[in-house]
Amino acid sequence: MDKPFADQASRILWHRALLQYTQDEYARRAGLKRAAINNYESGDFQIGLAAARALRKTYGLSLDFIYEGEVEALPMNLRKALLDKPIDR
Repeated sequence: MDKPFADQASRILWHRALLQYTQDEYARRAGLKRAAINNYESGDFQIGLAAARALRKTYGLSLDFIYEGEVEALPMNLRKALLDKPIDR
């Protein structure tokens, strides 16, 4: 993916695929709109702070992981999942 926010997009795509949620379900559970998740997953749009905080509250994704890819900031269960199923880039 050769987009300005491709790294953030790949992390969100990875997590949603891990949960086996549709964009609609993933967004709804976090109180977001499906179109927002679609935009973030495209890699063309940066994830806004309010959306990132909603993902943190709902799914346990740390802001450091969402924005910077800091695996150490993830809860242990997500770190293990990342080892089992690495992010496609």
